[in-house]
Amino acid sequence: MKAVILAGGEGSRLRPISSDKPKPMVRMFDKPILEYSIELLKKHGFDDITATLQMLPHKITDHFGDGKSFGVTLHYSVESTPLGTAGGVKSCRDNLGDEPFVVLSGDSVTDIDLKSCLDFHKKNGADATIVLSKQSKLLDYGLVMIDDAGLITRFIEKPTWGQVFSDTVNTGIYILSPRVLDMIPDNTFFDFAKDLFPQMLKNGMNLFGVVADGYWCDMGDPIAFMNVVCDGLDGAVELALPSQSMPSAGVMVQQPCYIGENVRFGKGCKIGPYAVIGAGSSVGDHATVEFSVVDGAQIGAMNTLEGAYVGKGCILGTGAALREGAVLGEGVIVGQHAEVCHSARVWPKKEIEADSRVEGSVASGQLRKGAVFEDSSIYGHTHIDITPDFCLRLGIAAVTTHGAEIALAWHGGDAARLTALALETGICAAGGRPVLTDSQSQSCSAFVAGLYHFPLTIFVRQRNDSVSMSFFDADGLEISRDSQRKIESLMARGEVNFADSRQIGHSRPLAGAGEAYISSAAAPPEWFTGKNGRGTLAVCVEGTDVASVSLRSGLEAIGCRVRRENGVPVFIADENSKQLTVIDEDGKTLFNGRLLGILLWLEAQHGLKNVALPYTAPAVLDEIAQKSGLSVLRLGRDGKIARELYARQQFTRDAVFAACRLAYGLIETGLSMAKLAQKVPAFYESSIDVGIMNDRGAIMRALAASHRDAELIEGFRTKIGGGWVHVSPLAGLRALRITAEGYSEEIAAEICDMFSKQTKKMDRQDNSSVL
Repeated sequence: MKAVILAGGEGSRLRPISSDKPKPMVRMFDKPILEYSIELLKKHGFDDITATLQMLPHKITDHFGDGKSFGVTLHYSVESTPLGTAGGVKSCRDNLGDEPFVVLSGDSVTDIDLKSCLDFHKKNGADATIVLSKQSKLLDYGLVMIDDAGLITRFIEKPTWGQVFSDTVNTGIYILSPRVLDMIPDNTFFDFAKDLFPQMLKNGMNLFGVVADGYWCDMGDPIAFMNVVCDGLDGAVELALPSQSMPSAGVMVQQPCYIGENVRFGKGCKIGPYAVIGAGSSVGDHATVEFSVVDGAQIGAMNTLEGAYVGKGCILGTGAALREGAVLGEGVIVGQHAEVCHSARVWPKKEIEADSRVEGSVASGQLRKGAVFEDSSIYGHTHIDITPDFCLRLGIAAVTTHGAEIALAWHGGDAARLTALALETGICAAGGRPVLTDSQSQSCSAFVAGLYHFPLTIFVRQRNDSVSMSFFDADGLEISRDSQRKIESLMARGEVNFADSRQIGHSRPLAGAGEAYISSAAAPPEWFTGKNGRGTLAVCVEGTDVASVSLRSGLEAIGCRVRRENGVPVFIADENSKQLTVIDEDGKTLFNGRLLGILLWLEAQHGLKNVALPYTAPAVLDEIAQKSGLSVLRLGRDGKIARELYARQQFTRDAVFAACRLAYGLIETGLSMAKLAQKVPAFYESSIDVGIMNDRGAIMRALAASHRDAELIEGFRTKIGGGWVHVSPLAGLRALRITAEGYSEEIAAEICDMFSKQTKKMDRQDNSSVL
């Protein structure tokens, strides 16, 4: 049976718990909330699931993949612009078939029997069935009135106390017959509760409500989140919690509590009642944690937590206190003896000074010091991390380190425009000459950087209230770590070197970036003969964002017939056009690594001898390439020649170039995508982030010492047990990322689990030596 999970919410009311992640990826008992929804669907027989995504979709796709490791099949529909609840489901129509299906919110927590709701729907021949729940707090929900047969008679959206004529609320869980989708317009914002259901009621359609037994809660804000946690500890909601560990002797635990794996307790701790200590956390001597959630953080000695939430990577100094309702986002540092008062909210990566007392919302406080760059980009919230003053200084630093001519582009909204404007001002103020291109995507901006050989190119992108800045060198590649350090050093020292008033720079525009990008991507490879024609391939492109538009334009420039129909390959690009996903004619999903292997096979058949890949690209590609007669060079390992080759081979790092290259291959060989994929063996990846209490470098050194044949370039990589493993530190976090590869899911999972246990053991040994 099939289901749709609405997983595109950004959770603005839940911040700072939900900062920098989609709301369904907020962790509860060491698992994303979305995982509980998937488990519920699977339990009731819904094992073919499509998730609608919007904010930071890679956070969800990276964690869940194709769903196989969770016992389901997962598809994804990424919305470049909000389509509403009903519009988002309409975009999934091709995956839903001809039978009734369930729609579930990915950010609510429930254990309702979905199968019985489906049976009710079928028994009544309903067009749509809304699952209802009896609640005592009614003003924040939409109320639904039904008659004795279950037919809906009235909707009351967000009532006043004078309108509380019912105690049954709309849970956001719906059973729909496919014919209802015809009422939802394509590519248009359309909501179930505000648009579709009132229209159905007006038209006299079979619109039913079923009052379901079981638990349901909309996790809207931090208070609701903490209430759900308490209900989970009480057993009021049926959840499959991860395995727990036992605290060491001498720790006072008052149940109910949850204690995750690899938690360290000091002497004389008091834990509970209603305490959640997430995996990888540490609690110092004589600390008290009650009615609180600690999600992978370090709680200092003599700390007091009373009804608080502490995000991953937080560090609390000795004697710090968090009062009821206090919420710390990820990576916050609280100084010794500081007090975070009742209901205060501290945003991620802020630093609270020792002996201070904070109230209200701390969004504009001191930014935690440390690396400015993360994965060759700078990320942050508008007016919190990314301020006009910060961008002005960054523009000056860019000119100082890279020279006068700097290309600049932006996309996404007024926050991106303001960020680019502040950067432009800083560049001009330092005597630079900004080149304002009309690039609309990160990949297009990188292409322009390499085409014109600008010393530095900056692309600004906005998503909701967050902004990212990506930096490219004269070859169109991400700037080196050395270049990043130079900029960071100037920013840290606060050096601002303004030009003389007679030397202030001027901007100039550069148009036509998109056209040049598409034209280059669609240019035929030197091996393409056109023996089977150029307009013979029918394909489909999914999505309406900039990346998808570029993908469609590139394929159409080749002569492909881009249209939605059954039995044709579907091409999907991520929002930055860096990662390509293809669904072949048989409905099988081919992810970026496998597609790269297919491209290497194609190129090898036509005489390519050398290919360059990032060091982090799957190690199995070396074997695949070798069998085809290709030699693989790796960035960071094989020096300047690898970087020069990588700069020329854009199909290895750009989704639009890769898709066009694949299309030419399909035309030239006359093979289907499914047949072409059979030329390359399937391989699988398994990944986990392991929290570290001690020095990450020491763990890396210990791993290297125990595997002396390992390659030490960007982290630690070695071949083991029929597969490969790569271990690397996570930027800004006390954690290591373990990525295992193998020709079967079992091998990849076993290697990942083995190294996870080995890493935790080494960390415990290191910790015991410190104690």
